[in-house]
Amino acid sequence: MKTENNESQNNAENPSAKVSKAIRPLWMEVLLSLLVILLSGIIGPLLVGLKAIKPSENDIFEFTYSANSVFKFSKSLALTALIASLITLFLLVLLMVLIKPSGLKPDQDNRLKNYLSFGILSIFGILAYLVITMLLSTKLSGLVSIILAVLLAGIYDVLIYKMYLERRSQSNFIFWEIFRFAIVGLVAAVFDFLTCYLVQFIFFGGNDFWYVTMIATFCGFIIGVTINYLMSTYMVYKDAHSNFGKTTKGIILFVVLSTIGLGIGIGLQYFTYDFLFVSKGILFFSYPIDFIIRTLVVMVYNYLTRKIFIYR
Repeated sequence: MKTENNESQNNAENPSAKVSKAIRPLWMEVLLSLLVILLSGIIGPLLVGLKAIKPSENDIFEFTYSANSVFKFSKSLALTALIASLITLFLLVLLMVLIKPSGLKPDQDNRLKNYLSFGILSIFGILAYLVITMLLSTKLSGLVSIILAVLLAGIYDVLIYKMYLERRSQSNFIFWEIFRFAIVGLVAAVFDFLTCYLVQFIFFGGNDFWYVTMIATFCGFIIGVTINYLMSTYMVYKDAHSNFGKTTKGIILFVVLSTIGLGIGIGLQYFTYDFLFVSKGILFFSYPIDFIIRTLVVMVYNYLTRKIFIYR
């Protein structure tokens, strides 16, 4: 595991890799960050509680995400979540600048580059706020759904603020490396899903023949693994001691390991969902539980194999 001393040594060897360190104690930084999340996130529950956006006559929207599978959600709640996420992000950044949970001011070096990275990743935070609200609203009330979305998206926004506006993105400390890895997985998964959806449901018009599913899955995998490779090489494993990941052999090994990870995910899905849940009737292994299990297992596999075999 990397330590603060490792970071200092790396910084001495590369003076341009400046790493900011918190001034306040960790417990105070965490406490103040949670306060920022709660204060900025009050907008969402407030809009829902006041019913600021009234449901229309055709308030339910149906979204086809798989063959014969339809996801339904409230248009008014979705619009409320979208507006709330934008206001919440603005307030969160403002409060982070004013309160300074870590005691650090926003970094002034490479400001445009850092602000651009923060802005792009903030879009995924807004999408997460919206998607979490919509998914949870199928089982929970709109108010409870948006409160949970506030907490989860707020933690994400605080971390990317610290990573880019407090220059923690230069840190090789293991926590920030794993967080960067999780972001890469999120971004790649979004593009993978969007590519699969566009190919199968837009280009092929929802055709569910096996070869259409294979083509859509292959296209999604190619786009996802390409984004994953580029972001892993230039964003996640910043302390790699060799350039093996940038060589032809490194790229081929990356694709091979990613393909094995895809196979592990498919195998876990078949075992936990199709076999245990559908065939054996074990209700615990419903699709959400199956998704969480295979996502965590594949994520750990990807991180360790890339760290050991590619980005040494």
